[in-house]
Amino acid sequence: MQIHPFVNLTWQVVSSLYTIARDQLDRDKSIGELTDMMEDVYTFVDDIKSFPSRLASQEETIKKIMSQTIECMLFIQEYSGHGFCGRALNQQWAGEQIQRFTQTFTMLKASLNTGVGVQIALIAHRMYEDVQSIVQTQTLAKLHPVDMDDPSRPTCLPQTRSDLLFSVLSWAMDPSSNQNVLWLHGPAGSGKSTVATTIANIARDLGRLGAFVFFDRRMAARNDPAAVVRTLAFQLSEFDPRLGASISTVIKGTPSIRQSPLRQQFHKLLVQPLSESELAVWSQEGPVIVVIDALDECGHVGNREDFLSILALESVKLPSTLRIVVTSRTELDIQQALEAQKNICSTPIDINSPANNKDIHLYLSDRLQNIRSKNKYLSLPQEWPGHDVIDALAVRAHGLFIWAYTACRYVENGQYPEDRLADLLRTDVCSNAESALDLMYTTALESAGRWEDPAFSADFRDILGVVIAAKNPLTALTIDRLNEVASVSRTRPSLHTIQHLSCVFRGSTSEPIHVIHPSFEDFLTDRSRCKRDEWFIDVYLSHQRLALQCINSLRANLKRNMCDLTLTRSGVDVKIAEDVTYSCIFWIEHVCELEGTEASLSIAVYDFLVKHLLHWIETMSLLKKARHTIKLLMRLEDWSRSIQGRHQELCDLLADAVRFCQAFTAVIEQHPLLVYSSALPFSPTNSVLYHLFKDEISIPVVVGGFRDEWSPLLMDIPRPSGEVTSLSLSSDGSQLISTVARRCHVWDVISGELLIQGPKGDVAMTVFAPGGQLAASCLFSGSIVLWDTFSGQMIGQPLECDQGAIYALAFSPDGARLISGGQNCTIIMWNVQTASIILDPPATHTKTILCLAFSPDGMRYASGSRDGAIRIWDAASGRMVLGPLHGHSGSVYSVAFTPDSTRVVSGTDDKHVCVWDVQAGSGVSMPIKLRGHRSTVFSVAVSPDGRLIASASKDTTVRLWSLETGEELIHLVRRHKMPVRCVAFGQQYGRLRLVTGAKDATIRIWDIESVGSMGVTRKHKGLVSHLAFSHDGQRIVSGSLDRTVRVWDTITGQCLLGPLNLEHPVHSVALPADNVRILAADHEGAVFAWDATTGVHLIATPADDPSNHSIVGPLSLERKWIVESKTGTVLTMLPTMSGVRSQASFGNCMVLGLANGGIVIVRFPDTPQLV
Repeated sequence: MQIHPFVNLTWQVVSSLYTIARDQLDRDKSIGELTDMMEDVYTFVDDIKSFPSRLASQEETIKKIMSQTIECMLFIQEYSGHGFCGRALNQQWAGEQIQRFTQTFTMLKASLNTGVGVQIALIAHRMYEDVQSIVQTQTLAKLHPVDMDDPSRPTCLPQTRSDLLFSVLSWAMDPSSNQNVLWLHGPAGSGKSTVATTIANIARDLGRLGAFVFFDRRMAARNDPAAVVRTLAFQLSEFDPRLGASISTVIKGTPSIRQSPLRQQFHKLLVQPLSESELAVWSQEGPVIVVIDALDECGHVGNREDFLSILALESVKLPSTLRIVVTSRTELDIQQALEAQKNICSTPIDINSPANNKDIHLYLSDRLQNIRSKNKYLSLPQEWPGHDVIDALAVRAHGLFIWAYTACRYVENGQYPEDRLADLLRTDVCSNAESALDLMYTTALESAGRWEDPAFSADFRDILGVVIAAKNPLTALTIDRLNEVASVSRTRPSLHTIQHLSCVFRGSTSEPIHVIHPSFEDFLTDRSRCKRDEWFIDVYLSHQRLALQCINSLRANLKRNMCDLTLTRSGVDVKIAEDVTYSCIFWIEHVCELEGTEASLSIAVYDFLVKHLLHWIETMSLLKKARHTIKLLMRLEDWSRSIQGRHQELCDLLADAVRFCQAFTAVIEQHPLLVYSSALPFSPTNSVLYHLFKDEISIPVVVGGFRDEWSPLLMDIPRPSGEVTSLSLSSDGSQLISTVARRCHVWDVISGELLIQGPKGDVAMTVFAPGGQLAASCLFSGSIVLWDTFSGQMIGQPLECDQGAIYALAFSPDGARLISGGQNCTIIMWNVQTASIILDPPATHTKTILCLAFSPDGMRYASGSRDGAIRIWDAASGRMVLGPLHGHSGSVYSVAFTPDSTRVVSGTDDKHVCVWDVQAGSGVSMPIKLRGHRSTVFSVAVSPDGRLIASASKDTTVRLWSLETGEELIHLVRRHKMPVRCVAFGQQYGRLRLVTGAKDATIRIWDIESVGSMGVTRKHKGLVSHLAFSHDGQRIVSGSLDRTVRVWDTITGQCLLGPLNLEHPVHSVALPADNVRILAADHEGAVFAWDATTGVHLIATPADDPSNHSIVGPLSLERKWIVESKTGTVLTMLPTMSGVRSQASFGNCMVLGLANGGIVIVRFPDTPQLV
């Protein structure tokens, strides 16, 4: 019996490194005594192995001794100054550690001598204390790491792969190696994953496994490049609570970090925490090993590019003690990314080496001996199958462990192992590894299947089609359920077929079904390799079939309130069947795999959505994936517009569904039933969804409709308090930097979530550099800060110059130059790379420079100033080439070039937008003036296609103009509540968007083309301050700050009377029980009365004060929730709208008065409490 051979292997690695420092340590008495004790104990372990009877009882103690020996040697390495730290350890701490090691070895030896196992706490060279709190654990869980628990992963057979394991572990523990990443690569089936798992297990046993991440092409969660960094960060946090504390701080500061770009996650979650002073001790504590297995199964070539780039270029920024082992096939994109990097050790697996061939022999011998033992009644010879047979099989394996594994499963699963072995020996010896593998799979399939039976062949293709096309592994039961909805006549369970093919399948009744190896999928999906129609799996057709199976599964299972829930203000947690869960999450992905598909699929998708779209959104909310619906529907919409025989009704429905989810996801994710009780009733009455589903029974009705069309406002971005003074979009439009209250923030434009906060300081404005990774912020103090938008860290020292307060910045189109302007009236050009001044021309403006802009061709730049002038400059010489341009009568706050660099647009104090011809040689001419604003124009922008100008003004509007004609597009005016300081154009999924920022810190993203109103259908011109029902509930009277009173029909929503005018804002209103008068009082205390039928003014007395006629209704508004007052029963949650300033209820009807003048009348289904 051998005690933990891999710990023994590791001890050999560390002991070889120990010899480096031995000469110096021989002169250190205390360390000499420790090494003597350690070697004495380890020698005793070698002696006891000669007595098998004592091994069983002492195995755990021996493992502890070996692990403690390794840890002690790593400590000695650091103690000598030859370790990762590169210098000797603190003597006081080191002396205490030596004493603790000596005591522990003494106790371990005593345990061996007496044969009595004792609880001995091993000394770890790593010095942290476990202080991880419950709160910290909960915070780290917000990373949503991918589950990497899979105890079934095979490991190397003892005594196999020793050379390879020794090589990898030697590299990991060798502080002299300046390569912190080892890329282990080889062909399919060469045993890379088994080696990776073994290395991870060894490191875990030694307490040095920081993280183990393995990709799997068959599982969506485990093949997503976007999840890698946060999963690594989570596992490393569990490994070292100190690191966990730092990462928790990052998460608290940036709650949406998991939605951040991958490079930003890498810097914020790994590089930054590991570089903090608290974790500098990592360099004294020896190696921490991270294993990343099967990188070739991480996404596909297109979407893993970012992660490969990070691994190749950014991993060098991690501590040298963090040793990263990466395994993969030698795919071209991986090879190009990793092979040439100096910090990456490229290690190919030589499947033809003598050591590999020896390991194949050992593996085959061990497995076949096990098969002989399991078949004891066959009386196979003790030496079966013999060396010659093992040699013959090893030759056929061509160095591939997957061949040996499959061959042994094939033999093991046969009725007579000798016959199966004979089948293998009758096959030819192939010329290369892939051919050998193909022949192995062919032999296994031919012997295992009933291929002459058409039903068996059909079942095989159906099952394998699902297994291979599925985005996540599925159980046999789920496969059966998906197949059942595709064919009502099918009754054969998939396990009936799978049981005959166990040599190429893994799984059981309760476990997901897998093929034994990705190479088997490659074999089946390549007709030139599998060569038989019965075996060939057409992936395209499999996706098509699975898409329809998912749709049919959803048709059969989805319905309104499928889990019989009650609407509450708290979340829900329910279990949904695996086939329904899978179909909900992945049906759109399968559909979108089918580019250029026939129209029949689009018809099936449309027929499904017109019946079950809301049910699907409800179920996605149940699955905690409500926000996923937006991107899924966007992707499906793009697919619908690209297919042959375009289905226009489907396109329109999907466009509307995207708007529906954008508008209401924040509500729907609160409770699944709000899709019916809130989102649908408040949808525009002219929208496709409203017309499709408005007749749903037992839902609230917004009388007359909430609004007619979708609002042009797509999103309100959450914001801190303060004034927005600048906005800048990244080149790809995915991120937005805002400067609010002198702080800068980076936002995700799609989700509206905060990604990161920029450097602290008194920031005047911030701009993105082209490429999106660099930003520049100018400070009122006169400094300029360059910072990384992924990490939030400042790059280099601030740029200092004598410009006074700086108000304007602009990058050149290539990002190489930066211009700044400010209080001292000069413009300075900086070299971004060297942080040095290139051009520092004399002052030519006479007052503070407020704005700058580079031309898109990079040849010129424009400046605007408080002096009212605009100047055009040559970017190479800094010489003014045009100007001063005088056409404004006030300060110039903003300038922007058109995409062709021929015109400049400006906005100023004089309420005008000007368009200037600045072509070379054009001379100074008067601008075209665009009139429409009623106050200062703070910001202008030109759309990327050159069609539109946007201008933001103190008058609270954003106006759009035709650049060609100068005409204002009046129907596209966008409004804020406060002065609008900034405007910028961007794009989302190819759609043009407008981003605006206002004085009240509101940041909004707008649909450029929408003509919908921001308000509601029925409204006053001012805030609705008071509401009151008539005593029969048929009418409602409203009073507003616009000094009017109106009367509304609560059944139709029509305005029956009004406006009835007062001299002052309304203070209270009432409809007395006699129903013949309307009463109102104003803020001055005057009481008014009108005839309730004609609106004729009547004489009122003090007794007619409306407060004498108040009615207490059965409903109340608690924050955003409308509830029954007596029972607390929740009826609905209000979506985002203008603030509610007044409310009243009667029976099942509730009326809300809004800050923007809107009147919203909501009728609920009758309940006993409301009747």
